[in-house]
Amino acid sequence: MNLATFNAKSDKAVPFITPLGVVVGLALGSRISGYSEWGTFFFACITLIGALQISFSQVLKALSRVRSIALVLFCAHVAIPLVVKLLALLAFPTSPSYITGFILLSSIPIAVTSFLWTTIHKGDAALALCLILLDTLLSPLLTPLTIRLLANSSVVLDFQGMMVSLVFMIVLPSILGMLIKHAAPDACNKARAYLNPVTKLCMMLVIIIHVASLSGTLSFSAVYIPLILMNLVVITLGFLLIYCLARFVVHEERSFVVSMTFTGGMRNISAALVLATSYFDPMTALPVVIGILLQQTFVGILGSRLFAKDAW
Repeated sequence: MNLATFNAKSDKAVPFITPLGVVVGLALGSRISGYSEWGTFFFACITLIGALQISFSQVLKALSRVRSIALVLFCAHVAIPLVVKLLALLAFPTSPSYITGFILLSSIPIAVTSFLWTTIHKGDAALALCLILLDTLLSPLLTPLTIRLLANSSVVLDFQGMMVSLVFMIVLPSILGMLIKHAAPDACNKARAYLNPVTKLCMMLVIIIHVASLSGTLSFSAVYIPLILMNLVVITLGFLLIYCLARFVVHEERSFVVSMTFTGGMRNISAALVLATSYFDPMTALPVVIGILLQQTFVGILGSRLFAKDAW
């Protein structure tokens, strides 16, 4: 099997990587608890590798799509978190930790893997990369601010710690990756095929390490069925809201609708897991863990439905 074939097969396996990481993390449990600090390093590696695909010229070109960018960022950081909070209050009125967990899920930066799904469904790659980068650079301010404004005051939050973590996990690796891309574009293009498997390995390691740190405090049961249903509602809400606005209200062309839907609808749940296990109680992390199990698989189903050939 050559490298291109291997990468193509591993791309198809993305929906199963995160659930497998959760299972392995729960199985290993306290045996790897001493490695929890490595989670931030592995996540920074994911961000760095993703940024090696982004050039400054691509960002400048995509920045001209002001309407598209503004719509996605407004939905991702204002409309969706507000609606998610209202739904979580209705579903879990006596569980402020669950409510905070869903607010964290809806306010975390755009998922780097949304670029992969954008390319699979023939979206505008430059717009997706620009949205990921912009949201990444703004995340140390937007994510803690959203949580501060929407989370229940009874939940203790370390805002400074979250901001520092987001800078080291996302912002600095993104800038470094773009600088490397600018200095050695040919080398970055050649290395991309070899780094693709590394990204997936790092993603699994992040999940394993941080789920393992929760294994002693979590016990899954039928009590969590409402959390599963709520997660499905949150994922569907993000997708359909942006899809409908982009396609039927502002009438974007198909490639832009694809990019906007995946970037606006997908959250960097691995980053949410790092923050949840570092700065929140285990019950706040539970919606995040369940979200990891569901997001990639459900996104694949939604994307296939919304962007099927006969749907346009």
